[in-house]
Amino acid sequence: MSREVLEHLIWSLDQSFQEKKEHSLIQNLSSVTTDDLDEVVPGGGRTMRDLIIHCAAVKFMHANHAFGDATATFWNTWDQEEPVSEASFEDLLDWLEAAHTQVIQAVNDLHDDGELVAKRPTYWGEEWETRRILDAIAVHDVYHAGEINHLRALLHQVD
Repeated sequence: MSREVLEHLIWSLDQSFQEKKEHSLIQNLSSVTTDDLDEVVPGGGRTMRDLIIHCAAVKFMHANHAFGDATATFWNTWDQEEPVSEASFEDLLDWLEAAHTQVIQAVNDLHDDGELVAKRPTYWGEEWETRRILDAIAVHDVYHAGEINHLRALLHQVD
């Protein structure tokens, strides 16, 4: 069978994560500074660190539950010695990249496009078609890229 749709999904996941200059997660994080990482805007609740942690952990959990042993939780995806709350910006970005790589590898490991309709577990306990899980990952990256863009603009008072 064909892998045309799988290859397109890999392309789409990469666009959402890093390739699309104006909308990708990594591109929006590229102008964030270390000083921005733990700042909270007045009236806000989440920091850039919080958003990076959320995005990486969710990506790892999606990959682990849909394609792995389903043991990942929000609390065990960080595997470094120092607490994630003290991690450097570079270490957080490396972790986020590792999460994306795990998703891409899982898609690469699928045999053909027919697997896209196979039901797989989500990290919250439902079963979804593979294509729906992969779409959720791509949309999640773009959604939080926008949130990061807005938060950065508020922090720098250019919104």
